[in-house]
Amino acid sequence: MKRISQILLFLVSSSAFSQTQFNIELKASAFEKDSLLLAPPATSRNIISIYSLNLNTDNKSVKSIGNSKGALIKIQPQDNTIGGTVPCPMPMIMMGPKEDKKGFQQSKMFFIENGNLKIQVADKNLTLVIPPDAVINNDYKKLKEYLQQADEKLKPFEQNNPADLDNKEKLLKAYIKKNPESYPAFWEIIDSFSKYGFHKNYLTDLPLFSKKIKASSCFKDFEKILILENSTNVGGNFPDIDFGPESKITKATFSDYKLTLIDYWSTSCKPCIKELPELVKLYEKYKDKGVNFISVADDKTQQRMDLANKIFKENNATWKSYFDTTKEFTKKLNAGGYPLFIIVDRNGKILSKELGGQETLEAVIEKHLK
Repeated sequence: MKRISQILLFLVSSSAFSQTQFNIELKASAFEKDSLLLAPPATSRNIISIYSLNLNTDNKSVKSIGNSKGALIKIQPQDNTIGGTVPCPMPMIMMGPKEDKKGFQQSKMFFIENGNLKIQVADKNLTLVIPPDAVINNDYKKLKEYLQQADEKLKPFEQNNPADLDNKEKLLKAYIKKNPESYPAFWEIIDSFSKYGFHKNYLTDLPLFSKKIKASSCFKDFEKILILENSTNVGGNFPDIDFGPESKITKATFSDYKLTLIDYWSTSCKPCIKELPELVKLYEKYKDKGVNFISVADDKTQQRMDLANKIFKENNATWKSYFDTTKEFTKKLNAGGYPLFIIVDRNGKILSKELGGQETLEAVIEKHLK
């Protein structure tokens, strides 16, 4: 019994040790009549699942938002203290109302790190002043200066030159080799994956980090995402998807066609709806050349599903459409954004997988039809 108690105590203490204890002292005099949001930066490809913010409940002016992934801070002249734990040092942004109260603006990214961190919001533009002794934030600044020229050539959530992506990955790898304890470098891989997509070397970059970073849940969760992405990326096999009774995508779905284009979208995605007429034109051009189209909508309520059907009918989109009510498509293909286009051959092999990038679809189809 004593032995079991010792093991349980070890497990509890190990779990507590693996958490990063933080305390943020926030000064934001320009927002004393408002509230600020402490939130993760914009992400795709299910990266948001890595974020977790567990707040202390002492300060009643601070409340959790988004399943504890962020915090709402009621700014007061005194006691603007945010405390709690995160699974590892992680990047965040501040968001606040614009001066005209029409919409929100956001700060540059900074890191929640262990211990006490004093942050000053210097003006209404959410300019942050971080103290010079903030170790991880200094590392982040150093890393971004090192990567600046590579970053300037890349556009987030758009098609980029593969050579530019290779260049950034090589620079990042070199930085990790010299700085294996760098959490900003680890999160830079996550950020690049979220913004620019999968790179074949990300999985070989991860082992370069220290044991401490590799022991964190952040690392383990991201590694799982990368492994899943690698298995369902170009060259992998499209998994069987079960949408519910008599609604499935299996290997047999592809066997009668030279190519199948799968479009993952949502009624909340304005670019998806705006570009649907062009997708219809593409379908009309290739439907008699052995190319099949399938759409999967990330909509679950009856109201949203009715809207999706209405949008398809208005645009004369006549191909097979499914609703990802079981979340199997999202989980098995790590589909964390839309529009996502996947092109599969008659054997179920994935030939192309692109987030956005409808402008390249015809070229990809032509390439593989030949």
